Amino acid sequence: MRVLGRSTRRGARSGHSAPVALGQTLRALFHAPVGVSAIAILLLAIFNGELRTLPSTLPERLLIALAQVGLLTAFFYQTGILRPTGLALRSPVAQSAREAGLALTLLIGFFSLLGVRAAALVGQGATLSPELGFLAFAPVIGGGMLLSVLVHPLLALFTFAVLLGGIGATLSLPIMTLCSVGLSGWSAILAIAPMRRRTHMFWAGALLSGLLAFTAFSNSLTGATAWLESLTSGLWGVAAGVGAVALFWLGLSLLERPFRLATPMTLLELASLEQPLLRELRDKAPGTYFHSQQVGQLAEEAALVIGADPLLARVAGYYHDIGKLSKPEFFIENQDGVDTLHAQINPTLSARIIAAHVREGVELARQHRLPTAVCDIIAQHHGTTLITYFYYQAVSGGHDPVLEQHFRYEGPKPQTREAAIVMLADSVEAASRVLGDVTPARLANFVHEIIEMRRQDGQLDECTLTFRDLKLIEEAFVRVLVASRHRRIEYPGAKTEDEPVYAVHP
Repeated sequence: MRVLGRSTRRGARSGHSAPVALGQTLRALFHAPVGVSAIAILLLAIFNGELRTLPSTLPERLLIALAQVGLLTAFFYQTGILRPTGLALRSPVAQSAREAGLALTLLIGFFSLLGVRAAALVGQGATLSPELGFLAFAPVIGGGMLLSVLVHPLLALFTFAVLLGGIGATLSLPIMTLCSVGLSGWSAILAIAPMRRRTHMFWAGALLSGLLAFTAFSNSLTGATAWLESLTSGLWGVAAGVGAVALFWLGLSLLERPFRLATPMTLLELASLEQPLLRELRDKAPGTYFHSQQVGQLAEEAALVIGADPLLARVAGYYHDIGKLSKPEFFIENQDGVDTLHAQINPTLSARIIAAHVREGVELARQHRLPTAVCDIIAQHHGTTLITYFYYQAVSGGHDPVLEQHFRYEGPKPQTREAAIVMLADSVEAASRVLGDVTPARLANFVHEIIEMRRQDGQLDECTLTFRDLKLIEEAFVRVLVASRHRRIEYPGAKTEDEPVYAVHP
């Protein structure tokens, strides 16, 4: 991305060098796969089994760790995490580069195994027995849930199975124990995958606790244990499920800020109108602020009907124009009837000022550490569209293909459905301001024309929107616009000759 790359370089010069240095370190590390593999094999060999038996079992552990790293490397390469083309298993939450996805996987895997060893050390190994409901496996299950939400459920299922298999092979755990923990962990990983509301975490935790309690109780009974002891084992299973969810929540809270993840909790915080950046936009650029609110509403409704992420679309709509804070007076929605400043400068300079708000918006978003997904949408919300007004002013109504390239935004074009929706919502909302009192049918034709113009210009070529999606988006936009343009009854005697005055309430 040209805009993002430029903003990164500028951020480094302006004192924001820590994120840049971290990215360079990650790239250097992951471009040395032999070193990473050696470190992973060593860590797996250490943490797969009991530490006190490490000297005597080291060769066996190294073989098991080598098999684990081989399986994970093959899986990572097959799914695109280790390929230069980027991360094939993209999460709507993480929206991260392949380096960040791999870093999350390695970090979560390491701390999951460390948690197992810590729990086993505290319980002197007894926590791995059915009597305590597999309590030590809570960190591995919690790590799998984290990977499911932050990277991809498929990656989480495979990584969890490989880590669990390594622990089981090193400690020679009973097959029933491995199957019980594996079934419970896989169920929780699949149940938590949407993670759009807090209730998703509650239901995933309830399912996990129920499965662990049932399997711990059943395994304990199978061993001819007394009913009371079996019931106690089941209660420990509930504790293991609760512990896994607690570790998942803790990990999510610790990772979302450093990795700039668009988790639902982060997005809900950003959606608050009391956020400092939104308040600054409201105070300095009120026209842009209210335009952005409407774009957020349009984007959310459109994302809902096509199955995209409505919360991400709404929040990105709120923040897509924050770059206008640098020069709010150059944008017509903030001029409040005064003579436009563009009349005093040439069209080329005007176009550069208008186009710069995208780059400046990305820089401002990075300074405030907005999620990467939101920064990407800010960078893409105009794509490479033509700044039509000033272009036609420069060519005096004619056409100049060479000059046209200087009047286009830098891009990139929208890469995701949410980015494309925000682009279309921005275009439709801005253009609808010039409409008078029109019928819903005329409004529908107008929305169709705007979307079709963007499609024919090639702005939707790099996202995955289908023709069916575009039709549903059109209908969603029309519903919101019709609802926002409703009429109110008039106050008696308040009507002037020039225009009607409508009551706020009937």
